[in-house]
Amino acid sequence: MTVVQRASIRKPTLRDAQKAQTRRRILDAARAVFFREGYYGATVDQIVAEAGASRPTFYLHFRDKEVILNELMEHYVARALPYMERLPGPYPSVEQLETWLREVGGFLEQEQAIASVLTEVTAHRRANRPRYGFAAIAAWIAALARRAPAFAAAVRKTSPDVDARARAQLLVIEIAWVGETISMNKERDFVDVAVKMVATSLHEFLTHPRFHGGGSKAGKTLPKRATVKRVGRTARRM
Repeated sequence: MTVVQRASIRKPTLRDAQKAQTRRRILDAARAVFFREGYYGATVDQIVAEAGASRPTFYLHFRDKEVILNELMEHYVARALPYMERLPGPYPSVEQLETWLREVGGFLEQEQAIASVLTEVTAHRRANRPRYGFAAIAAWIAALARRAPAFAAAVRKTSPDVDARARAQLLVIEIAWVGETISMNKERDFVDVAVKMVATSLHEFLTHPRFHGGGSKAGKTLPKRATVKRVGRTARRM
């Protein structure tokens, strides 16, 4: 075994654990500062003060706050994927979609800090900066595609369906919007209407004959019995 191979399989040391803990503390502090001050208003001095660290310690782990933002966004998108993969597909009822949307809203309530930063940097993106909003949309559509043929049509590599891709992107934006609306939870009547509206839009997309496996003819509808059977199987899996 070479020196490189031995180094690659060495057990983590106490020092490794301490470095990881410090890195995590700085990330958590940055999340809090970005939420409180806004990403563009936040400074490294504010982050290290929040973390109880020093500037040299900060720069030991991160080049600048852009690197922190990138890592926080990657973690945020990844944490959302299991929720996207819980879409009650492939042919859910409106009621099933409403329940799912409220679960997504619960996730976004926990992630208010990063969700607000994502909104800020997407609305005020500067030149040569990563397009975090589009990256999140693409990742979430890919996860939804594993649950429903309509979303799968949006990411198909051969014979791409432009209509499906456009609709899918708009729907993910609607999902994020209603999730944030749920997380605010101020006007129950408005929340209920918003959830029903987005669930209905999703249902129309997921059950439209145009997107059934990519091979159905326009105008053809699913037999009522088949739809009920699919929904029944979905309900038993949930």
